[in-house]
Amino acid sequence: MKCFYTFLLFIVTSFACFSQNYVGLYVNNFKDIIGVPSAETELLNYAQDNGFNYLILYNLSYIQTHNFLIDNVADSLPLANFIEDAKTNYGILQVAAVGEKNASFDKIKTYNSFYPSNPNKRFDVFNLEFEFWNNNLTGPSDYYCTTYLQPNGYTCDQAGAFQFYNSQLALMKAYGDQNGIITETYIGYISTSQGDLIAQNTSRVLIHYYRSSDVYNNGDSIFQYHPDRLENLSMNNNVTVMPIFSSRTNHMYNWLLAPHSLSQPYNTFLNGTNGFNAQPVNFKRNISLDGYVWYRYGELLNISQQLLSFNEQSIENLMIYYNNLDKNMHFINFNTKDKIVIYNSLGQKMMSSNSKEVLHVATLEKGVYIVTVSSKNKQKLVKRVVVY
Repeated sequence: MKCFYTFLLFIVTSFACFSQNYVGLYVNNFKDIIGVPSAETELLNYAQDNGFNYLILYNLSYIQTHNFLIDNVADSLPLANFIEDAKTNYGILQVAAVGEKNASFDKIKTYNSFYPSNPNKRFDVFNLEFEFWNNNLTGPSDYYCTTYLQPNGYTCDQAGAFQFYNSQLALMKAYGDQNGIITETYIGYISTSQGDLIAQNTSRVLIHYYRSSDVYNNGDSIFQYHPDRLENLSMNNNVTVMPIFSSRTNHMYNWLLAPHSLSQPYNTFLNGTNGFNAQPVNFKRNISLDGYVWYRYGELLNISQQLLSFNEQSIENLMIYYNNLDKNMHFINFNTKDKIVIYNSLGQKMMSSNSKEVLHVATLEKGVYIVTVSSKNKQKLVKRVVVY
């Protein structure tokens, strides 16, 4: 039964993400995954089934000091084999290493040098994660202060943190431009002057949109979450960006369990009320969108497992599938006393029925739909179905 749901989820996400360049996934606890075949396969299956084609890997420094030497060609074979498997068998187009400073990527540079003629084993992206705007990290005695700022002569505040961060970005960009590496950074909140320097010193900027829903209470798109950040980046520069959505419990965890599709926040970002596509040309002229990213794998996997478990334990033996030839949705082992309701990806009710094993849905536009079936004993099945 689980394979059936996984197959359906693959169809849904493949359809939803077809038009995007990249759909990224932050992989936390990669240290517990690499070298463990079952964990690697679970990650790669999850990525493929949910339309992800870009993996952003944490814990590489930990792996270097605790698991195996990334800068040793023999020791690092588990990493090389994983990346090659991801790219050749699971549709992964890019793999990123995450670091907090330019030197974080020294071991990765050595690792990449082992495979000059095999890009399927190499990292494609260096991702700098340094939250210079975070007062909990930059003040006296805080982590950034004692680890990076004081030792390098920078002040322990946001200004000093940004100066250090920007110096690292510039070093990364210089190396990336010479060696075919995409340099990327994640940001939260920036000023105009900071945005100008960031846009000059990186290839791609990931901007967090950490909210608990894809819309505001007034119906506005999630795009309206601090839109000045995009303006600050693109005022004087061409910039490539990807929004980040978060599945953490204080962000979209419960929203995704509702359920909602992984592609909906980006669709709302683009096309929702007062979304990106509704902005004036002058605002968008220097901005290129390169897809979107989800943070992070651990919570997303848990959500997926909960949804699968809920579905399998709901209405026994009931199956739903869409037939494009006759434009019908078929309900196998359906009790005619059960009620069917079909919602679009925005949660709007489109159709309902309580007496048909075959439902003609030719009036529905192409897209992803949420189908619910409620039984007489109050059990409920929720499925995502693609109409194409």
